[in-house]
Amino acid sequence: MNIRNSSMNKTVFAVLLFLCGPVWADISGMLMMCTGCHGEDGIGVESDIPIIAGIPEMVQEDALYAYLDGDRQCASKPMMCMAASRLTEEQIVEFAAHFAAMPYVAAGEEFDPVLADVGKAIHDENCAICHGADDPGDAEASILHGQRKDYLRYGLQQYAAGERSQLPAMEKKTSVLSSDDIEALLNYYASYQD
Repeated sequence: MNIRNSSMNKTVFAVLLFLCGPVWADISGMLMMCTGCHGEDGIGVESDIPIIAGIPEMVQEDALYAYLDGDRQCASKPMMCMAASRLTEEQIVEFAAHFAAMPYVAAGEEFDPVLADVGKAIHDENCAICHGADDPGDAEASILHGQRKDYLRYGLQQYAAGERSQLPAMEKKTSVLSSDDIEALLNYYASYQD
């Protein structure tokens, strides 16, 4: 591995520059922090980092405020909480608009078709009203179709255990999810390949 060109080293450098450096006045300087993990296209490559391109602005703003306020934990990626802690309200709005304007691209991960069918039934009954039926373009809330499985698994486990702040309507749905239900949902979301 070429150490100078390693994406991990670029991410570490961006984090250190962001955390140790001055508060950036414009979005271009701050974006280096985001793109170190999420990629310049908002898609990134790691399975536990969400695709943020095309996610509605309001959803992205809410997530950043949740990190900022400590309502959302960063056990799998502590850098996210550190980065969010440095953001101003104006920067949160700018970042949300920047990444929301990009086209959403599904992760294209492998899935089990049998589990995907089970997951579709669970999604249609519990999640489709807010997260869309068969097309991420139908979502009024965060896009789940084609989102990264490891990221969704972590979030759904937190929701199901009551460890992440959520709306009462969502809590009613997620609190009854078993680990098998979560895996079925993940395979259904992964089955969206467009």
